[in-house]
Amino acid sequence: MNGIQFDKAQATVEAIKANPELKMRKWHADVSWKGGVKNEIKIRDFAPYLTDEPEALGGTDQAANPVEYLIGAAVSCFIITFEVMASQAGVKLEEVKAEIDADLNAAVFLGLEEGDGGILNPIIKLNAKTSASPEEVKQIAETALGKSPVLSSLKDPVQLIVE
Repeated sequence: MNGIQFDKAQATVEAIKANPELKMRKWHADVSWKGGVKNEIKIRDFAPYLTDEPEALGGTDQAANPVEYLIGAAVSCFIITFEVMASQAGVKLEEVKAEIDADLNAAVFLGLEEGDGGILNPIIKLNAKTSASPEEVKQIAETALGKSPVLSSLKDPVQLIVE
């Protein structure tokens, strides 16, 4: 449903049930310094991509910074979780969009003060056009918020707004 390959996912579920040792999966990325604060990241067989920093943080602003990639990954993982859960519930998806805003204390990064140097106050706004009622969309989204692996890796609780 909705273009999700449930047969392959179900095969993985069955394999893990038969052999629980398969539940853990290692992920890997290779990172190479390219000068300044620019780095090249290589993941599996995909084209490499760059990270950089804005000029105000010592970079050349030639690519998104790691925090931007992280929050992009976080909202993408949330949407994937929402899409899978909605599809499992038989909900037809017409359009799913989300955005994320988060704070980061640059003074901690720059060594000017002590404190939490991670992402703070993340807020995800979800806009989903589906066959489900707004209440059902909200319930699926709230459950997805707790099941998203990337969101579960962030320290601060994520505020969810379903529009």
